[in-house]
Order: sequence, then structure tokens, then C-alpha cells
Amino acid sequence: MSTVYNKKYFTDLLEKLVLPLKEHYSEECANLYLGHTGAAFEDRTIPMQGFSRVLWGLVPLWAGGENIEDFSEIYTKGLSAGTNPNSKEYWGGFRNYDQKFVEIAAIAYGLLLAPDKLWEPLDDSAKKNLADFLLLSNSYEVSDNNWRLFPVLVNLALKSLSQPYDQHLIDFGLERLDSYYLGNGWYKDGVTEQRDYYIPFALHFYSLIYAKVCEKSDPERSALYKERAAEFAKQYIYWFDDKGRALVYGRSLTYRFAQAAFWSACIYADVPVFSHGIIKGIIVRHFEEWFSHPITDNGGVLTIGYRYTNLHMSESYNSPGSPYWSLKAFILLALPGNHPFWQAEPLPFPLFDQYQTVLQSEA
Repeated sequence: MSTVYNKKYFTDLLEKLVLPLKEHYSEECANLYLGHTGAAFEDRTIPMQGFSRVLWGLVPLWAGGENIEDFSEIYTKGLSAGTNPNSKEYWGGFRNYDQKFVEIAAIAYGLLLAPDKLWEPLDDSAKKNLADFLLLSNSYEVSDNNWRLFPVLVNLALKSLSQPYDQHLIDFGLERLDSYYLGNGWYKDGVTEQRDYYIPFALHFYSLIYAKVCEKSDPERSALYKERAAEFAKQYIYWFDDKGRALVYGRSLTYRFAQAAFWSACIYADVPVFSHGIIKGIIVRHFEEWFSHPITDNGGVLTIGYRYTNLHMSESYNSPGSPYWSLKAFILLALPGNHPFWQAEPLPFPLFDQYQTVLQSEA
């Protein structure tokens, strides 16, 4: 029987990745312990990173009307404990350039797309603790690169919940994003000229979330970010082959199939570029290529590495939970069940009349 690449196909893939994690949450669920390797940031933040990064997959699943067992209860319990100063699992305060700024972006993502799962079930005290915790992050410095968009997501989420927020940080972050733009769909990641997967799975990814969430409140920026993504797509497609493999290049290769997160975000945000069938073909082949390799341990947990467990493929900021950044590729699960993408047949990789060379030093 041939595989049917419908919404259930992608939901089943996500379930395969998150179900093995259930036994690794802490007592109050605010931490996820997946291993014992260190990272360049505080040890206490390592399990918090594990907790938050799983949200990149769960949030769109919830937004699309689905659930996996009792994960929504795990996460409301964990958010309540992690942001409660009186809890033994409190995540603590912030410092300048704190790794937690990266991780709270996934929480903000959840509050924007699935408040019915992560906000509404909380009691008033837990809501206040969570809002206060996120607001506190505004008082510290973030790196001048893709990190500038984390305060955008955080304050956008607070605004959507009618909580205190900082509009200046939203505006400033988007202004910095514009300053990174090089033309032809390309950004640079901050003050460097480096162009790697942080352009598609960070800068474009976050801007497309903004474009979708703010279509009505900020139509001009929404249209602009979609236009830039469409231009980028016409070049980024060259980073993939007809078997689903992507270029082994740049930072954070242990994030694996986050390489396809941009394509999923294009579908989510209705970016007018390739047909649903072409994009679905890219995503399906990419997932099938990755899942043909031993990218998890014998307990089903994603490991640090690339095609197999390999600490030589890690960065100083990779902890055992870091690979779950890969789950960004599941943003397409936010689409409703009747979206035409689910009915589209995956199409073969398109043939091009010409090929392009994109140099590191020019857009």
C-alpha cells in the first residue's frame, strides 16, 4: 500500500519523536532531562531548554486541533512550576545574553498559536507568574543577530493576552531585522556576513510567524516578509536535492530537519512561491531521508550529531535537548484539516534552466 501523505502522516512523525520523552520530565514537569553532556551556558538551563524546545512541535499540533496523549497537561504544569519563584523547579531570573531568551521564544510561540492549551488552563496566579517572567526578560540585553526577534515574539504574545508588554522592543526588533536585509531574499545574521541555516530556520521563520499572526494588524510588514521569503525560496531550493538531502553546511547542523522549517513556514504563512505539491515533495523527501538514518538513541531520543550520534557535530551551545529545535519543521501542523496542502500529492523536484552560486560575501 502506498503512503498517504496527509495530516496524520506528519502527526504520526511528531508523535514518534515526542512520546519517548514522557518518562524524562521532572516531577513538576518544568524540566526535561535527556542526557548528561554540558553546554556553554548554566547547567540549570539545560533541562529548561529541553522542556521548551519540544514546544516547537507540540504548539502547531495543538493549534491545528490535535493532541498527543497528555502533553498539554504536562506543559501547563511545567509552565506553572518553571515560572513560580516559590517552586523548587523555578527557572530563575535572567542575565544579559541569557540562553533562556532563546528558549522562551518557544513559549511565546505557544501563547500566540495555542493559548487555549498553554494560557487559558492556568489559574490567575500562574498566569501572573508566567506573564511576569516573560516581561522580566525585557530588562536585559540580547545578541545583535537573530536573537533580536525573541523579544518580538515574547512581547507580541504578551500583547495578544492583554498583558503588560513593550511595544518599543517589538518595533526595535523588526527594525533590526530590516537592517540585516541584503536583498534578493537574503538576510545576514546580525553584524556578520554569515549566511547559513539561521537565515531560513530563524530570521525567515520568525518573520513568517509575525507575518501570519499580524496579517490584519500590520498588513504592510506581513506582505513584505512574505515577499522576501518568496524571493529567498527561489534560491534556497538549490540547497536540496531530489532525494531530500540538504547541504551539510554552517552552524547548528544537529538541528537536522529544521532545514525544512522554512518550507513548512511558507505553507503556514501562505507565501506565494511554489505549488503545494512541490513544497510537499521537498518536505516529505526531507523527512524520509532523515528518518532513514539512526538519529535517535535506542530509547527514541534525538541525539547530538547529524546522520548518527556524533559529538564532533556539536556547538558549544548544544545541550542534550538542543536537537529538538528540529521540531520547527512541524509548523505545518497548524494548518486546518481541510487545507489544500493535505490533499496535494508530493511532486518531484523541479528541474531548473540554470543554477546559481551564492557567495558568502554577497547577496
